[in-house]
Amino acid sequence: MKIFFLSLSLLILPISLARAEAPVTVRVMVEESQELMRLEIKGEYRIRLLPTLQEVKKGASLQKVAVTATPKGIRVDGQEWPARGIRVEAMGERDIYLDTTRYRGAIEIQKDKTGKLFALSRLDIESYMYGVLQHEVPYWWPMEALKAQAVAARTYAMYQAQVNKAGDYDLKSDTSSQMYGGSTTERFRTKTAVDQTRGQVLTYQGKIFPTYFHATCAGVTAGAQEIWKINLPPISGMVHCGYCRFSPHYSWNSKVSLAEVEEKLNKSGRPVGQVLKIEIISQTPSGRVGSLKITGISGEAVIAAKDFRIWIGGDRMKSTLFTVNVVDDMAEFHGKGWGHGVGLCQWGTLGQALLGHKYEAILKFYYPGADITRQ
Repeated sequence: MKIFFLSLSLLILPISLARAEAPVTVRVMVEESQELMRLEIKGEYRIRLLPTLQEVKKGASLQKVAVTATPKGIRVDGQEWPARGIRVEAMGERDIYLDTTRYRGAIEIQKDKTGKLFALSRLDIESYMYGVLQHEVPYWWPMEALKAQAVAARTYAMYQAQVNKAGDYDLKSDTSSQMYGGSTTERFRTKTAVDQTRGQVLTYQGKIFPTYFHATCAGVTAGAQEIWKINLPPISGMVHCGYCRFSPHYSWNSKVSLAEVEEKLNKSGRPVGQVLKIEIISQTPSGRVGSLKITGISGEAVIAAKDFRIWIGGDRMKSTLFTVNVVDDMAEFHGKGWGHGVGLCQWGTLGQALLGHKYEAILKFYYPGADITRQ
């Protein structure tokens, strides 16, 4: 099973954790840039306009009705309302079907600046976690590994909900945030892990922080400061992990044509002509590649390895822990690990759980100095 990793923002600060009077709500972008969406609710529902929350429609069920944008607002099943969007609420804990996926909570459908539709799943954080966990780690892993991932993922989501409260959404449903599949793909064991850690988050000096995680560190974690503008002790890296050696992503090989590298450079506005050489010119404290120098027949360019990896694609360039050699018209990469390397190592978590380590100890190993608290 593929283990997903995060692509994250550049400037991050810890946030004070206030005790919540009500469950934390998150807004997850589940669809965007759509001209048509279809809604279905097998039970009572109501529709409210945004942003006023005025109730404009209710009924016993919705049968795969079409939702489209109009110049004046939103049209649902032929009925148009002059509003920027709608909130659809299912009554009695029913799920909402949006196109092919089922969701807990409410669905908000709004128009973007281009006149197309985007949809948010609005739900409490524990229900959100039900739809996240089985996408981040296999549901059949040991319970202690699942619980460690649940706390890390919950903390990350809460952090994003606070820093993005003024934006259109808190998180996306893909690897740019955390994978989220709605209630369609919930599993009993991952739901149990969520329930058994309900409300637990990681804090440092009383504040939540971005609890990054990745698939395989291949021996040592990276510091967040190696990649982003952040310097917090729990995610400063250099945690030596010998627990992920059996990961299928511990080592990898990849070949990229020099013609493709040349094309990527041209598209980025840094042409060097036909590529002749690729060299590593700097390394980070954790031993990962910091920057590359690419030499062509008409010039050279220095590229951050993290950007180069994005160009080529994270499935092909699994990490920045690699060596590179140019052979004929190909660049051959020999690497270790999968993901950015910051924070919790998922396959290392599995290794520790198999050895009998409890989730609290696993979390404190990968986030040294952090505390487990209840929100």
